[in-house]
Amino acid sequence: MLDYILRGGVTQHADFFSPEKFESVKQDIKTIDWEPTHQPLKMQYGNRFQGMPCYQYEYTKENDYIINRLESIINHPITNFNIIARKILISEIKASTQDFSKYGFVHRDYAADDPRWQEPLIAGMLYFDQSYDGGTAFFHNQMEKAPDSYVSAFPNRLVLYHGGRYHANCFDYTMEERITFSFFFKLQQQRPNNEVKLDSNLPLV
Repeated sequence: MLDYILRGGVTQHADFFSPEKFESVKQDIKTIDWEPTHQPLKMQYGNRFQGMPCYQYEYTKENDYIINRLESIINHPITNFNIIARKILISEIKASTQDFSKYGFVHRDYAADDPRWQEPLIAGMLYFDQSYDGGTAFFHNQMEKAPDSYVSAFPNRLVLYHGGRYHANCFDYTMEERITFSFFFKLQQQRPNNEVKLDSNLPLV
């Protein structure tokens, strides 16, 4: 599975949290003090509606649980773990100056010429709502207008993919908001006496 992800594959994992844990996390989300911001985060705009307006929060409460679950899924230790809770209001997307249709910005989490490429970044998305049109789209390159694959949003569904894979949020205009967890982590280096060795330069499909 890990080799498949590193080559550009996208994997889906139902029921990532236990039912009890998922309900607990959903209750936590209701108490979040959201920070208003925008994407792309590094861009400077006159106001957040010039980009893709959103809200975010660094969620750390369940880090140990999440890391253990991720390591069991990919069968490899991870490091540099980070998780961002993100909320998008559809009313704000409609009010923004970007020409958003179903898809948001087509981007990747870092480029092939970024030094971090030598240490593969794995990204993930976990959904809290059910929406056929509100998942994540994946593209072969940034210029494409239609994705080559697409995953619909479903509660407690985790999607994992290489951080160098082009992707975009998908907006369901029948919904009031879109809430997700975005995961980012790297692969912990194996000890020399460990037989498992990863090729960090595998080409993306």
